[in-house]
Amino acid sequence: MKKEITPRPLFLSLLAIGAFFLPFLYVHCVSSQWNPFAINGKKFLVFYGGCIIIGYLAVLFRQYAGFFPFMRGLVIVLLGAGVARMCQGLYHGKPVGYLLLLLMSLLVLWQWVQYLYNKKR
Repeated sequence: MKKEITPRPLFLSLLAIGAFFLPFLYVHCVSSQWNPFAINGKKFLVFYGGCIIIGYLAVLFRQYAGFFPFMRGLVIVLLGAGVARMCQGLYHGKPVGYLLLLLMSLLVLWQWVQYLYNKKR
């Protein structure tokens, strides 16, 4: 019988931390700050979309790393930041349609994480 080669969990944890750091590196390159609320408009959407894409990739590679509790926390933080930014945009009369689509995508990610986490148990 063939033996499967599985990567080390420590390596995958470091890879996951590095992947979640990439959107913040983009924020630093764009604004010379680490605060994502320091950027506006399209740049914030790129940051937010990058975080969501990395979240989806983390769910796709779920069998290699068991960081579902971390994923749930990340989704909650992203949801809070997106809603806060959407309220800010509505208050100032800015268009928030793309952010609304990203928030809906994040809710799909949230349901997918919940389903897979409950299925795994």
